[in-house]
Amino acid sequence: MLDLVTLSRLQFMFTVIVHYLFVPLTIGLAVLIAYMEFKYWRTSNPLYDKMARFWTKLFLVNFGVGLATGITMEFQFGMNWAAYSRFVGDIFGAPLAAEGVFAFFLESTFIGLLVFGRNKISKGMRFFAALMISLGTTLSSFWIIAANSWQHTPAGFIINEEMNRAEMVNFAEAIFNPSTMVRFFHVLQGAYVLTAFFVIAISAYYLLKKKNIPLAKESMKIAIVFGLVFSITQAFSGHSHSVLVAETQPAKLAAYEAHWETESNAPLLLFAIPDYENETNKFEIGIPGLLSYLTHGDTSEPVTGLKEIPADERPPILGNFISFRIMVGLGMVFMLWTIFLAFKMRRGTLYDNTFALKASLLLLPTPYIANTAGWVVAEWGRQPWIVYGVLRTADGVSQLTTTQLFISMGLFVSIYSFLLYLMIYLMVKEVKKFDMDTAFTDGKKEVTA
Repeated sequence: MLDLVTLSRLQFMFTVIVHYLFVPLTIGLAVLIAYMEFKYWRTSNPLYDKMARFWTKLFLVNFGVGLATGITMEFQFGMNWAAYSRFVGDIFGAPLAAEGVFAFFLESTFIGLLVFGRNKISKGMRFFAALMISLGTTLSSFWIIAANSWQHTPAGFIINEEMNRAEMVNFAEAIFNPSTMVRFFHVLQGAYVLTAFFVIAISAYYLLKKKNIPLAKESMKIAIVFGLVFSITQAFSGHSHSVLVAETQPAKLAAYEAHWETESNAPLLLFAIPDYENETNKFEIGIPGLLSYLTHGDTSEPVTGLKEIPADERPPILGNFISFRIMVGLGMVFMLWTIFLAFKMRRGTLYDNTFALKASLLLLPTPYIANTAGWVVAEWGRQPWIVYGVLRTADGVSQLTTTQLFISMGLFVSIYSFLLYLMIYLMVKEVKKFDMDTAFTDGKKEVTA
């Protein structure tokens, strides 16, 4: 039987996962559009104008639907997590407010200027508008990550025992808590990799269809470099994050690795089946000492095992173990595939390589899966705490009935599913109908494709 806490968590998980299908592409496309506007400003090459216009259309579809899912998602803090909001609202509300004031208004204002004023402003001003949109989306992600990171590594606060609430005493310490920056850069890199694979996939589709070839070739070239750089840097930020988790949330790392015994020379498991009853693993396949080395830089350093963690404070193990390997495994795929594409591109054999183009198209869902898996391990690995070491998840829920939650869950699933379908439909429609030879004239007036 699903209880109040489980239903509340399931509803929030669903809405967050659907919302985050839109966020990374918004962040990454904003950067690439700014680059294309810069190139058009400096070279006056109409190809970059057409590229910027086309990718801006897809950006707007993604941004609009993502905005709708994000606003309703935040309402759940009051709907389903009222006790949590009362306890940490003094802290958690500050970065959310900053996100609205300093980021959302910035990107929204310049989106309006770039879209509706495009033909009335100079090339340089177009680039500036695109740059401000990129800055706005990046700042927006920073404030959200800062708020979320505080839940993992809370800092800059005190507990007011009389009022039974957490109160901020140092804004800088709360915002720049120990995990904010490493998680921020890791999230940004994940967004950039997803965007690169999105642009590569759409470009591959056009090349396979022998359509919009100049736009597809140049877009793919930019995206391959973009994806290659950030798929490599993401591996380093991921490693830094794991080191931090080992220090600040040892239970989370132990769950990632299904690591039961506190021991030195701890192995990094490639495969295992956790045995909860006997607190061990079956069919272990691992690399001896590698976990100790990766987390501490020394194979002789011990890694905390799950047996050191009270049973009621252990995160779920199997789900974290699997999701972590999906995330890391796909990260390796992204590196290898962008290296392969870069090699083919340098050899001049990429754009006619049917295998590479079809595979790039088929790989489009994988960065979405990897980003989702990353958030699963981040949030599931924090359980049973909603604020690590401070407030348990079970103590943060609203006093609702399961019937009320089932009804709201059904509504959220219906509405979010429709919005997801709408985004996919509009994206596919825009990509299929676009013809760069007829979509734009001289770059000053847009006509119907």
